[in-house]
Amino acid sequence: MTGAALRYIALHAVCAAVFIFFLNFYILKTELQSAVFWAIGFGAMAAGLAYQQSKRSGS
Repeated sequence: MTGAALRYIALHAVCAAVFIFFLNFYILKTELQSAVFWAIGFGAMAAGLAYQQSKRSGS
């Protein structure tokens, strides 16, 4: 796996995690622990999807 593919996967994971964290914590007003768990979960799912996409596109 190339460095570009790893950056692509990491960027998607971080962006998804940050988005879900802010959505949960600041907009939906959930507790910090819940917001962090949701962020970790969505970040992991985004990383998995980005990994599949990077394999498919041949990056």
